[in-house]
Amino acid sequence: MKKIIVYCEADLVNKKLEEVSFELISKARSLTKTALDLKNEEYQVEAVVLCDEINEESVKKAYKAGAHIFTLIKNDSLKVFYQTVFAQSFVEYFNQNKSDIIIFPATPKGRIVAPRITTSLDCGLVADCTGLDFIVRDDKLMFAPTRPTFGSELMATIISKTLPQCATVRPKTFSIEFIYEEKNEINIYEPVSYEENRMKLVKTVLDNAQNEYDFTNANIVLACGYGLVHNKDRKYFEKLEKIAKLIGAKVGSTRKVVDLGYMPQATQIGQTGSTVEAQIYVAFGISGALQHISGMKNSKKIVAVNIDEDAEIFKYSDYKIVANAKSIIDKLYDELSK
Repeated sequence: MKKIIVYCEADLVNKKLEEVSFELISKARSLTKTALDLKNEEYQVEAVVLCDEINEESVKKAYKAGAHIFTLIKNDSLKVFYQTVFAQSFVEYFNQNKSDIIIFPATPKGRIVAPRITTSLDCGLVADCTGLDFIVRDDKLMFAPTRPTFGSELMATIISKTLPQCATVRPKTFSIEFIYEEKNEINIYEPVSYEENRMKLVKTVLDNAQNEYDFTNANIVLACGYGLVHNKDRKYFEKLEKIAKLIGAKVGSTRKVVDLGYMPQATQIGQTGSTVEAQIYVAFGISGALQHISGMKNSKKIVAVNIDEDAEIFKYSDYKIVANAKSIIDKLYDELSK
């Protein structure tokens, strides 16, 4: 039987799996059904996590999300994230437990460790994917990850010629289905052959800005675009931030306003920023470049405010408001400030 390994990411302090791990496990399980339907090929999903220990609840949730096997690569050196140690430990395990496909999270840690692993395995890596599927080509079942390309203007499906076939996927790209049997079985592997780590963690500093703009559980996101620029000041960006605080929302932005210095990078939503799945997503003065759309299109209700009635973002919106976004913000601010 063939196998899909999901490289799971752990919260090393609280000894639990990050939410993106369950997203990738669920997607991998759905791929096994596609493989059966297309070519009657059977795949297993193996969830693999590197940590010194993992809590029981995470193991149960991994099985419920769709894992067939749960493996903990365990060592005292894995208490802290060192990219070389994590990569070498995984490669050692993989060389003894081969698989056809490896799916990594495109998180800051995942983006560091995945290229190290795939270089060691002498295979390709399709980065920042927004779609994973199987296709049949020349009567063979092929793993077919899809990612934006040419500045997010086009979508490219890339098929690797070597095994394992590897891809990174951004958080919030896929939904989770906790519908499978709950188990608490752990396969433990203790790596032994990696080199001594050359780095040392001196201290951990929390990024308050990053926490403030954490979109993980955001129900409402108010996103600002270039249409809010006013006499080169931050007047309307500040008003939107105040509105967000009053209603308990998070503020996001486009790459352009980040590049111009109006908003911090932590607020950026899109292919090179965060991906969100808000219950309500309101876009103020955003034209709708594909780079941005890829990060917000999975929100439940999308409201767009733009003075251009032909703005691209309206194609992805549930509600369309043709108006000057600044005037709408003024009215909201005045009303909420009473």
